Amino acid sequence: MDLTAGRPSPRFDGARRSTQSEILDGRVDAGELAKILADLARFNGAMLGHRPLLQWLDRAVRDLPAAQPLTLLDIGCGYGDLLRAIRRWAEKRGHPMTLIGIDLSSQVIEIARNATDASDDIAYHAGDIFDFTPAGPIDIVTTSLVAHHLSDEMIVRFLRWMETHARRGWVIYDLQRSRVPFYFIALAGVLLRLHAVVTYDGRISVARSLTRREWRLKIAEAGIAPEAADLRWFMFRFAIGRRK
Repeated sequence: MDLTAGRPSPRFDGARRSTQSEILDGRVDAGELAKILADLARFNGAMLGHRPLLQWLDRAVRDLPAAQPLTLLDIGCGYGDLLRAIRRWAEKRGHPMTLIGIDLSSQVIEIARNATDASDDIAYHAGDIFDFTPAGPIDIVTTSLVAHHLSDEMIVRFLRWMETHARRGWVIYDLQRSRVPFYFIALAGVLLRLHAVVTYDGRISVARSLTRREWRLKIAEAGIAPEAADLRWFMFRFAIGRRK
């Protein structure tokens, strides 16, 4: 079944964020959704998508004792592939970490649980982050490829939430609005034989994402000092981090 059939083609405007909806913003059959999320994780892996986040974590814990326990919350955890990568990272460095993933979709959370080995010891929750009450203090908050789904106002609220709840820091990894990835994703979809929804939604995701200037404005609107947030570019993606 082609879920993209009959839908308007993704549109790009460098001057402003797209308001087109993505297929994954709606309800998708669980079996099909599992295939889409697995392909999305495969594409992100091919694009070295976890590297900037793991490099940020290296910097964030550099001055901490290796044996110091940390609690990390991943918002919009999706398939759970980032959390599983963080578990490997933590084990390699000897950092004891409590890992928590939260996603709006209970369907997605169930798929993430099924894709995660019990030995990874990752706690998954379905719900809205703004309604979420952590059982204990959160040291680090991560989020990957989520921010472009939010409105401008919600991004500011999101930044404020992370600034309030992350004791040691937070990092956002997201796309850059640029024509290069917008058209590249279509080619990558063919070469990597990605699910059609990954290609379709991916192009809209690029069109919905922020530029460097827009991120700087949002950080300022959230009341965060410009020098406090580090914005790094990586292959037409941004890692926006704040270490405390």
